[in-house]
Amino acid sequence: MKTYQAVRAEIAKLERQAEELRRQELKTVIAQVRQVISDYGLSAADLGLSGARTRAAAAGRQRAAPAGRRVSAGVAKYRDPKTGQTWTGHGRPPAWIVSAKDRNAFLIGDAVAPAKAAKQAKAKTAKAVKAVKATKAAKPVAKASAKTRAAARAKKARAAAKSGAVQIESGVAAQ
Repeated sequence: MKTYQAVRAEIAKLERQAEELRRQELKTVIAQVRQVISDYGLSAADLGLSGARTRAAAAGRQRAAPAGRRVSAGVAKYRDPKTGQTWTGHGRPPAWIVSAKDRNAFLIGDAVAPAKAAKQAKAKTAKAVKAVKATKAAKPVAKASAKTRAAARAKKARAAAKSGAVQIESGVAAQ
């Protein structure tokens, strides 16, 4: 009877053999595919290999757009330098960018300037908000003047008159 260790070693040996056979077969298959592509003058677009592919497109089906909404793939904002995969920055982040502390390293050329501008605008807004808060804290709120209170009463009276409510002035009911 074989031991667990012996079986695991045999599995590892078989996996190495399988991988070596796969690599050898892959070389011949790639050569055949290249030959057929050159014989027929095919391009990547002819084979459906151009552009980014979604799971739905890879499976050969397209999702229908909900009524009244446009479906846009969006413009890629980030690119993985190793694989060339792109991501728009919307939705679930891909595995290659999830662990990145600073995503700016993955920004695609034109996206670098807007990212810096957005960062600067955010800092400017925060600075302005801080200044407004400081100003409000420094100035005590003044009481409304008699003129302002009279205007508010008049406005209230006009609203009541529009609604048909009865207003009593000088002890006499008026409508």
